[in-house]
Amino acid sequence: MKERTKEVLRDGFGVLVNNAAAIRGAKNGPLWLTIVFFVLSLFLPVLPIFIAQINVNGSTFLNRYTYGLERTITAMAIDLKDNRNVEFDLGVDHILTIKEDGNAIAYSAYGSDKPFATYENAVTKQYDFMLYVSDVMTAAEKKIVNTAIAAKTYKLETKEASTEKEGIYTPSYMVVFPDSFYMVLYGNKTAKILTSSYTGDFKTMKATTTGLKELLTVTDKEGNAVAQNILDDNYTNGVLKNFKKVLDKSYESSKVVNVWGTSGIYLAIFFGLSVVMGFLMWILTRGKNNPNNYFTPWLTQKIEARLALSPAIITLIAGFFLTNQAPLIFILTLGLRVMWISMKELRPQA
Repeated sequence: MKERTKEVLRDGFGVLVNNAAAIRGAKNGPLWLTIVFFVLSLFLPVLPIFIAQINVNGSTFLNRYTYGLERTITAMAIDLKDNRNVEFDLGVDHILTIKEDGNAIAYSAYGSDKPFATYENAVTKQYDFMLYVSDVMTAAEKKIVNTAIAAKTYKLETKEASTEKEGIYTPSYMVVFPDSFYMVLYGNKTAKILTSSYTGDFKTMKATTTGLKELLTVTDKEGNAVAQNILDDNYTNGVLKNFKKVLDKSYESSKVVNVWGTSGIYLAIFFGLSVVMGFLMWILTRGKNNPNNYFTPWLTQKIEARLALSPAIITLIAGFFLTNQAPLIFILTLGLRVMWISMKELRPQA
């Protein structure tokens, strides 16, 4: 093996733990290898965030706790289907039409003033869930409708609307728009404590004229139909499973934006951080007594590109266990590495 090749390999692997190797490699090593290190130092810390976003689905917020939706959604859907002959018709244009007795309902007859359907808890005598419909289509209009609904409160252990500050509760609710829906869940039925909220759309859903029927159709592992029974856990859990599929499908269009948008933002942040760290090292080498005062901004940037590889690898590994902390881990470890080299190799001589 040529001596030059040995030197490139030594300094290439040495940058993981040796600051001097990073400086030698930046000065004498091949530029293409420095560029590879720089690219890896940007993408490796983003990878845990990217994978975490990929694994998020519309129903993810229901993974730990279902908020009793297996009962409320099932009971409400059965009431709409069997007692009111309601059906959800999603057209090829991804616009939802709600039909009652075969005729399309007038969305405007309900809006934020009158719920389309409700579920009352037989024990607490309170509303556990309320379904609203609205014909508005713009984001601003949807916000107005939701604000009006969210402001509604009811007297504890009753279905009586109340404007009092105490002794009230807020039911969980869903607002269905022609092109999307918005769901809000309150975990504590004795206070106005927001637990979770979710927005979905119909952009990637297939057209159907029997949406409600499909929600209420449950089969076992062998493909046999499970009888409709609100007291059967197998049936209610099956309906919830169908509802989760709807949530997952409704998130697909937003998921693409969220995955690439979030990853792109952090990639830009890490790029900016790397440039700043390289410039900071150049600033620290200024001064008559500093033997490295001949360093150029380009050279310190190349040094940073090689230094950042080990913080990037640490972030990659730790990020799979602490995904939410991945950006902070990379910022801290890179900052420590730059501080380390600044105090050792780049400091002024006495």
